[in-house]
Amino acid sequence: MAVVPEMNEIPNCYSDTDEHFYEADCSYRLKNSLHDPGCSTNCSLCESGIQLMITDQKMPSMTFKKAVVIVVAVEKMKNMMRPSARLFQDEDLQDILNSIFVEEPIPLENIDITCAANFAYRYYSSRAHKISDTSKRCFALQEFPGSAQLVALYLQGLNSSREVKLNMALYTSQPFDASSPKAPIALGIVGRNLYVSCVMVGGRAELRLEEVNDIKREIKDDDSLLRFIFFKFQHGPSTSDSQICTFESAACANWYICTSLTENEPVSMAQYEEQSANILFELIPEEQ
Repeated sequence: MAVVPEMNEIPNCYSDTDEHFYEADCSYRLKNSLHDPGCSTNCSLCESGIQLMITDQKMPSMTFKKAVVIVVAVEKMKNMMRPSARLFQDEDLQDILNSIFVEEPIPLENIDITCAANFAYRYYSSRAHKISDTSKRCFALQEFPGSAQLVALYLQGLNSSREVKLNMALYTSQPFDASSPKAPIALGIVGRNLYVSCVMVGGRAELRLEEVNDIKREIKDDDSLLRFIFFKFQHGPSTSDSQICTFESAACANWYICTSLTENEPVSMAQYEEQSANILFELIPEEQ
């Protein structure tokens, strides 16, 4: 393969009187050799074997034109020694980008996050009900100085006057979940400002009666009044006369209002799995 001479070597062999370096019909046949037989520098142009054609035609000296001819000749010789040029393609752009941007591994970590909506319970309406457990024991009120409690009793005859009726305040949850079978409610004693509440004491839910002046309003999921909210869940089909329900505390999940199997025991809280408690109640709506 012929070696293209360096630009700084060309003037050693070039004559200012020479205009044309090659002929149009044959670029490899010499008129006069560019190499000077007397050259003692042994330049790379002489050793490369490249032969350029020049003419002896005398023309006025035009330095700029000569420089252009030199550049064209050198570029043509370079093209002879490298593959023909091709159009710029997508792969060329990709190679440029790959040389600029270095791919680095990005660590990935899967994190399971469960987001729970912040519920609010908005008061809707109220209705009075009679309540009894599946053993037909009714609720009665026992009052003490500064406190009160509900007990489950068999009430007959004159004792029937001790039976308490519960005012069931219905709430709607926000956001509303139409698929949920649980209805948020609050239970109060008719004629009194006493409402049933549930709090955790020593790892166990405790049922209380508390005096509240304004329960018929919006109660938020993180509100201190959440202890008054219970989820009523209906078991089996209901009739116009009654329905069988359970009451789960909203503040203490999986804790239900219950009665003891023993007579005249306070109404309390129990978990669903406890066999020593009765968590099913019959509700009979009062005539309005």
